Amino acid sequence: MHDFILRNATICDGTGADARPGDVALSGDRIAAIEPPGKLGRSAAAGAREIDATGLVAAPGFVDVHTHYDCQLFWDPTASPSPWHGVTSVVMGNCGFTIAPCRPEDRETVMRLLLYVEGMPIETLRAGIPWEWETFPEYLDALEGRGVGPNVAAFVGLSAVRFAAMGAAALERAALPEEIARMQGIVREALRAGAIGWSTSLSPTHFFGDGTPAPTRFAADEELLALAQVARDEGARPIELAPKSLLGPPDEKLAELDLFERLARISGGLVSFAPLHDNPFFPGSARTILDAARDLQARGAKVVPQVGCRPLELRFDFLGPCFGLENNSFWRPLLHETADRRREVFASESFRAKLRGTSSGWKALLTPSWEKMFLRVPVERHRRFADANVATIARELGRDPVDAFLDTVLEGDLADQWGVEVLNSNEDAVGDLLSDDGALLALSDAGAHVDTLCDQGYTTYLLGHWVRERGAVRLEDAVRMLSARPAEAYGLQDRGVLAPGKMADVVLFDPRTVRQRPTEVVSDLPGGQRRLMQRAEGIPWVFVNGEPVVEEGEPTGKRAGRVLRGGRA
Repeated sequence: MHDFILRNATICDGTGADARPGDVALSGDRIAAIEPPGKLGRSAAAGAREIDATGLVAAPGFVDVHTHYDCQLFWDPTASPSPWHGVTSVVMGNCGFTIAPCRPEDRETVMRLLLYVEGMPIETLRAGIPWEWETFPEYLDALEGRGVGPNVAAFVGLSAVRFAAMGAAALERAALPEEIARMQGIVREALRAGAIGWSTSLSPTHFFGDGTPAPTRFAADEELLALAQVARDEGARPIELAPKSLLGPPDEKLAELDLFERLARISGGLVSFAPLHDNPFFPGSARTILDAARDLQARGAKVVPQVGCRPLELRFDFLGPCFGLENNSFWRPLLHETADRRREVFASESFRAKLRGTSSGWKALLTPSWEKMFLRVPVERHRRFADANVATIARELGRDPVDAFLDTVLEGDLADQWGVEVLNSNEDAVGDLLSDDGALLALSDAGAHVDTLCDQGYTTYLLGHWVRERGAVRLEDAVRMLSARPAEAYGLQDRGVLAPGKMADVVLFDPRTVRQRPTEVVSDLPGGQRRLMQRAEGIPWVFVNGEPVVEEGEPTGKRAGRVLRGGRA
């Protein structure tokens, strides 16, 4: 007896093969059968639910390999809004930042690290993390005991590992030989308990509020190479990292690939670094790095960058901490001033002249054009400018762009929310990266930067914008990018492909209407904190392990997912 039969669907099986009409039967947690239309027969009388999928695409559940849901799953087991966008499996613990292992005396430090590095409000973390564990195995048990909406695969993060092995010295220096051995033991324990691999960060943008670097930035290459050996010993597990040359020129990035190659050759597995975006200040650099990574792949080193398919838009206002501007030397001094002092500075001619005329002007605004800065969530008096860019606002007001921007900020009493396209604005360059199988499509950062970035809808953006609107990506290739390709790269067994016997992670979407809706601001985090929210359109059904987590377009709240220990169900 089947539990669900999806009738008259257009089947994109995740392999890249041409779409074909057919019916899909789900029984328990598996795909029972895929047949041409009408071949399955009628079994509603036996209890199966029949879904008319005419006009809909049936695809494997999407796999998001770059999330930070490590904390959110404890107050929101459904991992909203990712499943609404067709995501049925998430990989979390990226960039070295996890909440396990963690001794009681390190909890506050770990939370403050997440506050400054991943933009998670400290009030939310204190209210929402139950801290029922110290070790990584205990953490996975806690997740499993509570239940999860999507399937979850987790890296163990080296910031937490360094705290566990070194204590306060993790924030001071490289590890001693005996501490490296201790770290190897902690990572080995985590991998054997079900961690998919380990992750770390070398990025200069990752630091505490006082400027102290994240623990992983003190790690010497010897530490990482020793831990790569553990990854090999435990089955060539993947390694993920944020590179040191995050926003730098291409020669810095190329030099760093040498370390990534060494890690890949020692571990024997995937080394994936994130992000690789088109950078307007170094045009063509992303292509150069991807070509170099492709060369390493051809020579047997699995060094694979993660790329995004949509502009990286940074949201900010000037009322609060402005996490998105914390890494910018032009704005950072103002972020720790009072609101009154900010108003005073923004009104001054000296500040305006500095912003208008200094050589750092455009980089201070993180974008090379006023046309890439938008008023996203205006106060009532500025509602007429909703989604307008600063260049347009300046023309309508008859003012210089700097005056128009700062006058609007002051008139809105610092409360208008702005969005600036920092990276990936050149669609020709982005399309070139997307077309290359040497990269992985990812970078939602879901669960992090909660009021600054919102890219959970990259899956629906790919299908709506790149496939339907631009016609630049073939539908079958897009589905493969979102399913089989990441599942295979990260070793998620029996997922990513629609075929009998595979896990019943299935998405039904309407290719004519699928899209992400405009980003909203909601205040639903523990402690009443706010986050950006992105809803989906054109995805009526999402199944995780054979259970609907989205039904007729509405989330069901079911905890149908599994902790994929080592990538296995």
